[in-house]
Order: sequence, then structure tokens, then C-alpha cells
Amino acid sequence: MTTLAERLRQALTTAQDRHPAERITQAWLARQVGISTAAIAKWFNGGTRSLEGENLLKASRALGVSPDWLAAGRGQMQAANLGPAIDTPLRPVRAIDNPDQIEHDIFEVPRYTLRASAGPGEPVLEIDEKGTPNYCRSEWAKREGLEQDKLFSIVARGDSMEPRIPDGASITVHKQNSISNNRIHVLCYQGECYVKRLIKQMDGSLIVRSDNPDYDDFRLTPDMMDEVYIVGLVVSVAFNL
Repeated sequence: MTTLAERLRQALTTAQDRHPAERITQAWLARQVGISTAAIAKWFNGGTRSLEGENLLKASRALGVSPDWLAAGRGQMQAANLGPAIDTPLRPVRAIDNPDQIEHDIFEVPRYTLRASAGPGEPVLEIDEKGTPNYCRSEWAKREGLEQDKLFSIVARGDSMEPRIPDGASITVHKQNSISNNRIHVLCYQGECYVKRLIKQMDGSLIVRSDNPDYDDFRLTPDMMDEVYIVGLVVSVAFNL
């Protein structure tokens, strides 16, 4: 098995090949991760044998490699090409100005920021302090078979799901690990979270599809599914015209 230092050197080399106009050095990686060059040097000289948490995710994104491969040498080196990952900025989307005026049939759906865990486990959901919650009707949730306490909303960025989900749209998600075939889900894979249409295949693989035809399909084979975490099903989209 390779060491962390060996994997880092290999990742730097491949990153340099992809970006020949830049100098991809330890100092460059330190800037991408946001730590000192001395701390980065410890990764390369064997001073630390582990790399985890936010530093792992930032380093793997900068280098374009899988977090699992970088941390432990597991799986494929290159990160999956699923198109742009979603971003959930702290952005206010106001639906009701005065919560005291909310009708009895309406309930609050909390707004979160979302980031993947360092491994394939449950992602981290944090309250979006600058955003405001969405509000939904109890009758709608009941009709759609949705549990109120499993609903949350996030703001998605990027154009891979346009026109159905435009850049900056607020999406309401129902937490569930199961896949509703050919519908849009939030999933996490190799340290990134995505909003994509999922299509189950007879051989156990999964087609990950963007609604925007400019993006190609990506196939997750059965041996890759252990690295996939299904966050939930997208059940509603709201955006400004």
C-alpha cells in the first residue's frame, strides 16, 4: 500500500499535468487548503500519517482526486466526473415576513447548508443562519406522502439541472435513503454533494443524469455504490423569474 506522502506526490504530478500553466507545488496546495506550508510539508515528509476532515476534502478537491484514495488509498484515484457539485451558500429566500401570521395549515421547512462527510456516511446539515425557512401546506405534504419532520430546503447553484432547477433555486428535499427511479435526488459521492436524476439499471448500477444536455451521464457501478449516500428526494423547486 502506498503512503500518504506517496499519494500526495502522485496527485501533485497529475494536477500539474492537467494545469500546465500553473506551478502546482506544496505551497500552492497550502493556499488551496488554507493552512501553512509547514503543515503541508509534514504531509509530504511523513510527519503525519493521516489526513481527514475539512483538510481532506479541500485537498482532494484542489487536486482532483477521490478523498478515499487520498486518505487511505482506497478505490480509484480520480474523483468521479459527475459534473459540478452543488453549492449551498448562505442566502436569504424569504417567503413569509411575519411568522406570527402563518396559517394553521402551514408548517415551517428549515433551511440548511449541506456538505458531505469525509467518507460515505451521512452528510452534515447546518442551519442557514442568514437564510429564512420555507413554508409548506400540511395538506400538500400529506397528499404527496411526505413526512413533515423529514423535509428541509437548500439553495442549489449551477446549471447542470436547468431548466427544471435553475441556478440559485431553492429546493425542498425529503430525507430518504431509497431511490425513486428517474426522479431527482440529492446524493453525496466521494466528498461532494450533487443534485441529479437517478435511473436504476437491471445490473444494479445507477445512471446519474443531468437534465441539462450539455452534461454527460455518469454510471455508478455496483462496486461503487458503497461510496454513495442518498440524502433525499427533491420534491419542490422555487425560484425567481
